[in-house]
Parts: sequence; structure tokens; C-alpha cells
Amino acid sequence: MRVQIKLFSVLRDYVSNYDPEKGVVADLPDDATVPDLLDHLGIPMSKAPVVICEGRILKSTDTIQPNSTLHIIQPVAGG
Repeated sequence: MRVQIKLFSVLRDYVSNYDPEKGVVADLPDDATVPDLLDHLGIPMSKAPVVICEGRILKSTDTIQPNSTLHIIQPVAGG
């Protein structure tokens, strides 16, 4: 399946030649989950990325839906 991905902040550094306006398209297996997506992009789970699809934060066990547009952000903490 094919999905459109938009990366934000330092997560853009994991995809070479990333174009912030266009994002990136990825071809994934039909049963791909959030960890599969992150592994495909080379983004380590240690970066604690948040994957959002249609305004909903996906859990690590969620299956990616075909033709989705996904936004991947890195949460910010502060005091």
C-alpha cells in the first residue's frame, strides 16, 4: 500500500532529500503497523515519534490504512 508522510522537526533528518512541501511517499505491506512505518523510514522508537492520521494519534499496535496521509512529529517537553 502507498501512504503520504509529512515529517516535522528533527525527524526530517532521517529521510534523505526530504522536501517539507511535498513530504514523502512510502510503499508498505498491507498489514503495516506504526513500528513498521517508523522502521521503513529509519526513525528510532527512542525518538518517541507521534504518528497522526486524520487527526487521530495512532498507537503502536494500529495498522496503517492505505492511501493515508500521516503526520509524524516529535513531542516537546518543557517546564
